[in-house]
Amino acid sequence: MWWPVPSDAASRNPLATVVICNWNGERLLRACLDALARQQTSAPFLTWVVDNASTDHSVALLEREYPHVRVLRNTANLGFAGGNNTALRQVTTPYAVLLNNDATPEPDWLEQLLAPFATPGAERLAAVTSKVVFQPRFLRLALETAGFSPGAHDPRELGLQLYRVSVEDEDVTERVLMERLTWGPEGEGPGRFRWTRPSGELLVPLPDGLPGPVEVSLRWAAESDKTATLTWAGGAATLPVTTTVEEVTIEVPAKTPVVDVVNNAGSIVLTAGYGADRGYQDIDTGQYDEAQEVFALCGCAVAFRTEAGREVDWFDDDFFLYYEDTDLSWRLRAAGWTIRYEPKAVVRHIHSATSIEWSPRFVFHTDRNRMLMLAKDATAGLAAREIGRYPLTTGSMALRALRHALKYRTRPPVRPTLMRLKVLLSFLRLLPTMLSRRRQIGRTASVNRRDLQRWLVAQR
Repeated sequence: MWWPVPSDAASRNPLATVVICNWNGERLLRACLDALARQQTSAPFLTWVVDNASTDHSVALLEREYPHVRVLRNTANLGFAGGNNTALRQVTTPYAVLLNNDATPEPDWLEQLLAPFATPGAERLAAVTSKVVFQPRFLRLALETAGFSPGAHDPRELGLQLYRVSVEDEDVTERVLMERLTWGPEGEGPGRFRWTRPSGELLVPLPDGLPGPVEVSLRWAAESDKTATLTWAGGAATLPVTTTVEEVTIEVPAKTPVVDVVNNAGSIVLTAGYGADRGYQDIDTGQYDEAQEVFALCGCAVAFRTEAGREVDWFDDDFFLYYEDTDLSWRLRAAGWTIRYEPKAVVRHIHSATSIEWSPRFVFHTDRNRMLMLAKDATAGLAAREIGRYPLTTGSMALRALRHALKYRTRPPVRPTLMRLKVLLSFLRLLPTMLSRRRQIGRTASVNRRDLQRWLVAQR
């Protein structure tokens, strides 16, 4: 036990303030707040929920069932950045802790998360970021089928079209981890699908506590009639795939091994300026169980030294959603602070519970905010190269789509181009503000941009 305090000291002398940003998260709040209430820690803490103008019954739930929680109500949805800033700029405790409303911490999470701040030599430690694993446990389902090349206009090696994955008749497609098997989504509505590679692995979430075997169904089609082999621990099935969209079902025996999967073990930035989760979708075998310094934090579950956050004025409100935590990490490091990953501080996270990955909102904010971050934080060379590449890629994609449409006499897709133009216009509108902030960062920085970029990781 460290920082020993009387049992009634939380109201008089709290050490930390835990901030949960909420937007229409009524279905998520109970699990998050109940897990927070079960924390086994000697560090007294306050719990605040910032509500971003929810239209569900989130606030009523908080007032009815969690009267000890302070609720800060925004009159508009300020996003993750602005919503959290509402609370962070009011925090007076030595430490400010962020926890996603779709995350449930392990009982010793807060104790382990705050512990590094009390170790010798931690005076310039700005933030401690958690080990984040996906909330469910997963069935490893390998797929193998004959591959084909669609032609000169598309250099990918493709397998089959995957439309849906179901577990016990429940559609779990958006919760399946499939980056090791599929390319990005294509199409809209019921016709939305992903091309797979010829081989790879799906990680299928399974519900806890099922007493018997589990039925897993895949809805798929292919460019020609062929077969696909599915393999899991202790079993395999070879199934037909035709040019017609059909559903196939396999039965996975009870007690088939399932695995934990890493969501984030600290964050990195690639040499092309893309932020990434360290360990993302890796099977958790203990390979991330060593505490270490990392370049960037993950805003899902992180503790800040309040002094450090105030020095750099917390998140950039203009980011709204995505890349705000990477930008904050970059600015903290420029100011001479460090960031640590603590594997003993574990939370389980429901991935994309509030914002769907690859949705228009996701694409808009990740594309725009990456460029905003580079304009503020990167060296001039990296920023100019990667920001300049975006309009060139946009034009190339539009021209390629037009040529394909003319060749095959189809209507060219315009939504991707319109989205990228919308991103560019929003970026250009905010660019003068970012350049002003860039100059301010440069004037006060104790670590220069070139030295910081030595942390960047080459893409594999």
